[in-house]
Amino acid sequence: MTDKNIFEKLFLEAEKTNLQVLMDTALNEKDPDKKKVLMAIYTYAIGKKQKALLKNKKFVI
Repeated sequence: MTDKNIFEKLFLEAEKTNLQVLMDTALNEKDPDKKKVLMAIYTYAIGKKQKALLKNKKFVI
């Protein structure tokens, strides 16, 4: 159960992080495995922000 809490905390921090900083960190990472993880976290965070934006009633496509 503690592993779930660790991942939940990680995802909450990713959602709060500035997306530009997250993307820059991922792009400048030398280790290919770490780069993949950072890009996955970035993709998750941007997806969450997009969903929140689309739920906004003032948002018009």
